[in-house]
Amino acid sequence: MSVDQTVDDLVQKLSEHRSQLEQVEQLLVAKPGDSMLTKLHEDLKKVVELTEDLMKTQEERRAKEVKVGDRCEAVWTDGKWYTARVDSVDEANNKYGVTYLVYGNTGEVRIENMRPYKHAKKSQVRVGAEVRAFWQADGLFYPATVESITSNGHYRVNFKGYKYKAELSLSEILPIHQENDDELPEKAVIPDHLKIKPTDNVKQKELKKKKIKALKSRHRKRKIEVETEKKKNSWQSFLTGGKKKLRALKNRKKSIFASPDSVDGRVGVVGSGKRMTTFDDRKRHSFQEDSSVAGVKLPQFN
Repeated sequence: MSVDQTVDDLVQKLSEHRSQLEQVEQLLVAKPGDSMLTKLHEDLKKVVELTEDLMKTQEERRAKEVKVGDRCEAVWTDGKWYTARVDSVDEANNKYGVTYLVYGNTGEVRIENMRPYKHAKKSQVRVGAEVRAFWQADGLFYPATVESITSNGHYRVNFKGYKYKAELSLSEILPIHQENDDELPEKAVIPDHLKIKPTDNVKQKELKKKKIKALKSRHRKRKIEVETEKKKNSWQSFLTGGKKKLRALKNRKKSIFASPDSVDGRVGVVGSGKRMTTFDDRKRHSFQEDSSVAGVKLPQFN
């Protein structure tokens, strides 16, 4: 198991232990002095402390593995995870400068707010699929379409809105739909390091204004992309649902109580492969004139 997996497991366990500790504390309020609850409370406190110490040790090990240029996922100021690149490492102060690779904005995070990079799965990168592909010029990821798969397992992509194509490995491709796409804030979030301060000089203010403008522009474009993708998925879902209903209607068996298709049709058993039973027309019997029984002449019926 890798250090990253171990830290993620410990984070989950620590959350569970803290939740259990809170529940026991609530029970102790209702039953103060209960010996069993008191013992359980002390044990859970020790478990939480041990888990925190172990997690700190694992984070220190992971910090030593983080290098400038590594891709990862990092928490943004909105508390959500985004694909990023490590730009600077300050292990002593637990500060890591990152660039978020979908939006292009930058930030500073702690080691506990970083996790392993996740590229697209093979099932998400088929010919014709829409993805986010790595653009070497600036190191960011942009919307693209997979045109073909090469013999060496690489992917030929065409960047949307640009007359540019590239051949990339799977590790350089992200799924088009990101984890937080449906939760984009209405307005761009300006990180603290880009906010203009009274102590900034003219040059610093102008530089921050340019970066804020670029950040807002990227946010507007991303919002449009997300809305377009939602509409497309909604329309495809509608078409798929219509096709399913049409197939169901075609394959539906005819009810034995359905109205006949013609004036000669009859309501009855259908689908057996046999014709309906036919009956001869019933007529009144006509006896001959000389018909008699024991000398008694029988009447004739018309």
